[in-house]
Formats: sequence, structure tokens, C-alpha cells
Amino acid sequence: MGAFGERIAEYGDWRRELAGSVQRYGRWLEDAGLSDAASQGRVERIVERLAKERISMAFVAEFSRGKSELINAIFFADRGQRILPSAAGRTTMCPTELMYDRSRPSSLRLLPIETRLRDVTVSELREHDSEWREIPIDPADPAGLAGALASVRETLSVDAAQAVLLGMYDEDDPDSAVRPDARGRIEVPRWRHAIVNYPHPLLELGLVVIDTPGLNAIGAEPELTLKLIPGADAVLFVLAADAGVTRSDIEVWREHISASHKSGRFVVLNKIDGLWDGLKDDVQLQLEIAQQVGSVAHALDLPNDRIYPVSAQKALVARVNRDPLLLKRSRMSDLEYALGRELVPQQREIAREHVSREFEALHAQVCATLGARRRAAVEQLFELGGLRGKNRGVMDHMAARIRRERDEFDRSLRQLQGLRAVLARHSQTLGETVGGESLKRRLRHAREAMRSSSFSIGLRSGMNALIGAVRDDFERASQLVDEVATLMSAMYRSFSAEHGLSLGNPALYSMRRFHAELDRIDQLQRRQFGAVTLATTSQQALMRRFFESVAVRLREIEEIADREIQAWLRTVMSPIETQVREHQAQLKRRLDAVRRVLEASDSLESRIDEIERQRADVEQRIALAGEFALQVREMLGRVHTAIVPA
Repeated sequence: MGAFGERIAEYGDWRRELAGSVQRYGRWLEDAGLSDAASQGRVERIVERLAKERISMAFVAEFSRGKSELINAIFFADRGQRILPSAAGRTTMCPTELMYDRSRPSSLRLLPIETRLRDVTVSELREHDSEWREIPIDPADPAGLAGALASVRETLSVDAAQAVLLGMYDEDDPDSAVRPDARGRIEVPRWRHAIVNYPHPLLELGLVVIDTPGLNAIGAEPELTLKLIPGADAVLFVLAADAGVTRSDIEVWREHISASHKSGRFVVLNKIDGLWDGLKDDVQLQLEIAQQVGSVAHALDLPNDRIYPVSAQKALVARVNRDPLLLKRSRMSDLEYALGRELVPQQREIAREHVSREFEALHAQVCATLGARRRAAVEQLFELGGLRGKNRGVMDHMAARIRRERDEFDRSLRQLQGLRAVLARHSQTLGETVGGESLKRRLRHAREAMRSSSFSIGLRSGMNALIGAVRDDFERASQLVDEVATLMSAMYRSFSAEHGLSLGNPALYSMRRFHAELDRIDQLQRRQFGAVTLATTSQQALMRRFFESVAVRLREIEEIADREIQAWLRTVMSPIETQVREHQAQLKRRLDAVRRVLEASDSLESRIDEIERQRADVEQRIALAGEFALQVREMLGRVHTAIVPA
């Protein structure tokens, strides 16, 4: 396992240990009687997020640049042979995902190319096993794995008309490299998509590797440009040292990689072994490689240190044969070190920020509850201590005062009931605005507009109308979220001021990233179809597939937004409801203590002793809360001074 693999393994261990520390905190909350549905939901969300955390890497290149060999060298050299097919010419004919899902058997799943004719996206077909051909894989048999993966090279011969409908041929493109043979037939990939479910150590830890077909296929499968490539945490753009940067390379770089990735971009200049001609000394060779790096960096507008010259083939041979000198000469370790240095810490920081935000909100609420209990115990001790030597009239007066406090608090709860009703209406409206029937209706109208026109202006207007309508939905949802935040802020301030609750400020929620994703989709479709004036058969087919991919992506975005908003609504109500319950219980305990003394069913001193024990118990729980929180913070790599309830 190289440097990158070691960093991935360390990251997986960190996630597991962090999840364990959060689970221990959650179990302690249950044991201490501090757990409720909201707090346990938070713990479960943190643990689930850590378990499902993924690092995805997409390898993008024109054919014959050595993408598959690069994947073999980085991930499969320990299998002692090539796993992904790698040879002269095109080898990976369809997008291929390598991952591991414990709930499924080890296998290669292949989606037939004919599914493109139905304008159904890969995302929609993922859960329909009957649509896929599944080839079992024995994890202990590398040769069997390699044999199964050879399937991604398979092709079909179809007539030109069907190739057009499949998006594999544009008869009106004079620059197309695809042409019918003497029989009018065109060779197309047999499979549309491949998913490898394989228990490789790094894939088990959450790594997902995406091997894309040649650059000409990127535009033909819209999900690559809408989701897989933009959603990848790292994109390795592979060039060949002997070919440099072609025009198609620059177009894909600018439109699909540079435009959607501000970090996690790596340019790999592969096949530097082609420069090893035996007639140049090492200085001349390194100078020639440096010149190629400079040329690529200039063409892609990148600094030289973002270009990584390697020989994937020699690295694979070196690792299989255990040849450290050849491995060093391949320069593969430089690329792997860069991946581990940049990509893994980047993902760890994202996970750390999310867990830290969720956990600190949970712990702050626990501390507020314990702080309220401690304050109540201290106040009750002071209250009861003041009754020493007092007559019954004073005790009656105190009981009446506590009853008045309780009645005033009960009256103020009507505000809370009104707030719950408002939140319920907002929750329903948000559910109707983001996703659900609203999106289905908009998709139906957009499809009707697109089907009624064979001209691209009509097709574009349908797409623009859909994106504009969803943007309006997001704007409305943002307004509703802001209204809820304003209402909750006012309620937090009111209950804090009138009843001494420690509520602070409510958590905020922003839909900014969903607006940004919508803008990206809009820009992509305008770039792809903006210059088209008349929709040919092939362009119509592509636009339909693109539209369906956009529809699926919009559904995913709205489902995520709806899920997060509903979780936020529960989260923002939890602190006030928790402290209201706690305050009600405290008032009941205070009144009960005075009543029992008045009824002579309990002596004043015994009640004071009992409350003193309760206060000591709260102090102990505060200390334990700090210890469990410290364990989580140490795992997060950021140790704070423990929050001490006021």
C-alpha cells in the first residue's frame, strides 16, 4: 500500500474511532437520563454520516492515455496482475465505478446500452436489479476479477440510425471520428455503465474510483457532467507525455473540470517512459520532462507543481516485481504523496467540521440542561434554607409565590403552542415547495413544452422554464426558512428573559449551496446547447437524455434540501422544548418540597439534605459530560476548554 493508501487507511481508522466516541457519549446520555428523541437523532446522524463518508476519485482522459493502467498501478498492484483492462486503443468503453457496499455480494453489474433509448437515467436504474447483468466475483481470485472486468471492453455493431438515437453518432458533425463502415454499421459500447462491488481494503474504507471512457463519451452521458465528475472529491485529468494537450483536452478541462472544481484537481502527465530512449542521460531526460510539464501547465493555466509526470505502466511492473529503483523512476510515489497530502486532509476537514458543528450543538444543549438543574438546586437550597425558623404563614406565602410562577409559565406556554402551529404550517408549506408534487408538476410541464417542438429554441425554453421554476421554489423556501429563524429568535429571547432559560441563539440554516448547484446546472446546459439553432435527431436525443438527467439531479437536490430543512426544524425546536420541560419539572419539585414540609410529611432538614444530594449528583454529571465531550474533541483534533454551565 502506497502513501495514498496509508492515508486513506488512517482516515478510515479516525472515522471509526470518532464514531465510537460519539456513540459512547450517546449511551452516557441515556444512562444519565439526559437523552430524548432529538439528541439521539443527532447522535445517529453523526454516526451514520461517518459510516457513509466517501472519498470519490474520477479519472478523466481521452482514450489511450493510460487511465486504467494508472488505476491498476495505484490500487491493484498487490494483486500481482492487471485488473482493469489496459491495452493499446480504447479499453474502458463505459463509465466504471469501483466501490464496496457490504449489503451486496461481490460482483460486476453491467447496464445494457439499450437503456439509453428509454430516456431513463443511470441513477433511476441503480436500484432495479432486473435491468443489470450481474457477474459474480470471487474476491480471492484476481484472475477471475480481471476476466469479469474485461466485459467493459465489449462492443456492439448497430446501424447508423440506432447509433444516433443512442447518442454515439452525429451524422451532421463533419469532425466526428465515428463513421459507418461499408455496411452502414457503427461500433458502439455494449454497456452503458458498470459498477464493481469489490472488497478491496481501500474501497472498504469508503473510497470510490470512477474510470470514465474517452472524452468524446462525456457529453453523450449527461450524468457524467451533471453528477459523477462534479461530485468527485478529486479529478485526475490524465494526459500522455508524447501527445501533450489536444484541443479536446482543453475543452473538457475548461468546461467540465476547471469550471466545477476549485480544489482536488490533479493533472497527470502519463507515459513518461516513452521518453526513455537510452540515448539521453538523466539530466537531459529530466529537462525534457520539465519542458513538457511547463507546456501542459501553460495550456491549462496551472502552476507547474500541479502537473505530475508519471509512468503508470512502469509503476505497476515495479510493484508486481518489487523493483524499488523502477518504482522511483516511475515517479508514481510523488503523485500518491500529493493525493494523500491534499485529498485526505481535505475530506477529513469536511467531516470534522460537520461532526464538530452537530456535536457542539448537542453538547451545548446537554450543558444547558445540566446548568438549569444545578441552578434550580442551588436556588431551592437557598429557598428552603430561608425557611429555617419561619412560621407557617411564611411557608404558605412561599408556596403561593411558586404557584403564581407556575401559572405564569403555563400561560406563556400558549405562545409556544402557537409557535408549534406556525412551524407545522411552515413545515407543510416547505414540503410542498421543495420537492413532492410541485416538482412533478413542473417536470410534466417542461416535458410537454420540449416534446411539442423539434427546434432547439423550444427545447431550450422547456429546460430554462424548469430551472427557473425550481429557482423560484428555492427562493420561496429560503424566505420561509428566514421567517422561521426570525420567529425562533424572538421566542428564544422571550423565554430567556421572562423565565431565565439559557437558550442563546437558534441554529441557522442556509440554502446557498443549493442555489449554487442550480446555477452550475444552468450554466452547463447553456454551454452545451446555447449555440444550437436547429435540433437534429442526435441533438434531440441528447437533449432529452440531458433533460432527464437534470430532472433526476433536481429531485436529488430537493430531497436533500427537504430532508435537511425538516431536520433543522426539529433541531431548532429541541432546545426550547427541552428547557421548557426541565423548567416545568423544577417548578413542580419546588412546590412539592414546600408542600411536603407544610404537611409535616417530611422535615425541612431532610428535604435540604435530599436537594444537596441532587446538586452533588448534577455536579458529577457535569464533570462526566465534560469528560465524554473531551474524548470526542480529542478525536476531532481540536481540544477545547470544556463548556461549564452557568
